[in-house]
Amino acid sequence: MEVIGIYGILFGIVGIFFLIYTYFLYRKNLKIKARIKAEYGKKPEWKLDERDYASMKKYYQQKKTDGPTIDDITFNDLNMDEIFKQVKNTQSSIGDEYSYDFFRRQKNPDLTHFEAAVQCMSEQAEAREKLQFAFYRIGRKTNNQLVELLLEPSKFPKIAMLPIILVTVVGIGSLIWLAVDIDYGILAVCMSFCVGLILFSIVLRKIYQAFEALGMFTRMVRAAKVMVKLDLPAFKEETDQLRKNLKVFKNITGLADYIVQISGSSNSLMMIITSYFSLYGYAYFIMVKLFQKYRSEALKLYETIGYIELCISIASYRESLPYYCLPNFNDNDKVTFEEIVHPLLKEPIPNTRSMGNKVLITGSNASGKSTFARTLAINAIFGQLFNTCLAKSFSFKPCAVYSSMNLKDDIVTGDSFYMAEIKSLKRLLKIAESKEYAMIFMDEMFKGTNMIERISAASIILKKFADLDCFICLATHDVELSRILGERYENYHFREVVTEDDILFDYTLQEGVTTGSNAIKLLAYCHYDQEIVDQAEKYAENYRLSGEWEKL
Repeated sequence: MEVIGIYGILFGIVGIFFLIYTYFLYRKNLKIKARIKAEYGKKPEWKLDERDYASMKKYYQQKKTDGPTIDDITFNDLNMDEIFKQVKNTQSSIGDEYSYDFFRRQKNPDLTHFEAAVQCMSEQAEAREKLQFAFYRIGRKTNNQLVELLLEPSKFPKIAMLPIILVTVVGIGSLIWLAVDIDYGILAVCMSFCVGLILFSIVLRKIYQAFEALGMFTRMVRAAKVMVKLDLPAFKEETDQLRKNLKVFKNITGLADYIVQISGSSNSLMMIITSYFSLYGYAYFIMVKLFQKYRSEALKLYETIGYIELCISIASYRESLPYYCLPNFNDNDKVTFEEIVHPLLKEPIPNTRSMGNKVLITGSNASGKSTFARTLAINAIFGQLFNTCLAKSFSFKPCAVYSSMNLKDDIVTGDSFYMAEIKSLKRLLKIAESKEYAMIFMDEMFKGTNMIERISAASIILKKFADLDCFICLATHDVELSRILGERYENYHFREVVTEDDILFDYTLQEGVTTGSNAIKLLAYCHYDQEIVDQAEKYAENYRLSGEWEKL
């Protein structure tokens, strides 16, 4: 009775600890679900560092993307890194990596399916939150190896099978010897166990780097099961594919679970049996072979989960906007927009206009001309990628988008700013000369050289662009270009109101060429000595009247 009482106390203590653990796990899951629900429909708060962000780019950098992508110059010009951080509302590394890859594309291969998927995630809150929780459990790990192993299973750490087979044979032989001669048999079994344990430690150290990826993959399969169970009509194609492949993944995840568990197992019996017979080696070898055999199915699972997380992000982003529209794609040269805005501005001024496909925008410093060019470019990309434009309406001809707006000296190649400009503009000219229609955005052509050569070169290149089938938008200070090319380009401008104390901008696009300039006025606004400001204004006025610079 005393023994039963002791065991009863022990079981009671274990039971209490189990209940406490279950309670705290339940509370933790409730908090996670509450956070997921609260964050939906709000612009996400970026809590990661540059190392995390660099890790998100691995899928894009290592896979071969079908179709045209947004090149690095355009991506940087349009501040797409910052826009990505405002849109991304994902729960796992898979969602992070896939979303970044999608952001680098020029077009969505199936906007109709994408729109249906986004609407589904927007309308079915309960299903969405279940999926988000399942994706959260996959985990977010910087520099995880899952992408590399899915894209190239040959990158799995390799192990030599011969020592493992020999240890297994010796282990079985030692057990047979034990049955024949107990004294020497015990010694042989002990020696076999020691050798097996040493080999287990060596192999474990070698394949340890794959454990995080294997654990993430098994959690990815569990998330896929949630997806299949929900059986959402908008994801019928993806669900059918997942259902078909789950049988295959069952074998892989079983082996992966076993390998991950034994690496940190506190189960002494499991550890003894595994290391004695080298079972981990066979499990790992078979699992790698299965990964290689079913690589495309595993990669499809990864992409499906990433795609769903992206759809949730876009549904959430739409919810955070005061208004948005679906793009209206046309087959003519007109670009028409109503109350279009830039996604990064907290209090944007909307613009409404209908324009042709050759546009020059002039204006003073900080008047908004470059921001407007970026607004058009970003919304053209958003419309074709996410079927979402930050406007009341936006109609344009679907095409790839390119830019040259924010170049710098290239220390690596040794290119000066001007050389970087020349190469970038040549790239745009080559794109415009191709058969594919494109939208091209530029800011201040050849600003790295003197005025005479800048105007001359820019005029001839813009004339060349005018004869090509493409959309051209140049933001510039050089009003001379507007006068030279007035018959080939539509002219628009942004204006300012100068007072004694300030320079005010309305950031509203106006027809025609700008008549103002504010570079010298900004000196006064920044509290330069008034004598410098007055002399600079007088010097500029003399040049306007005579066309020549006076010697100082």
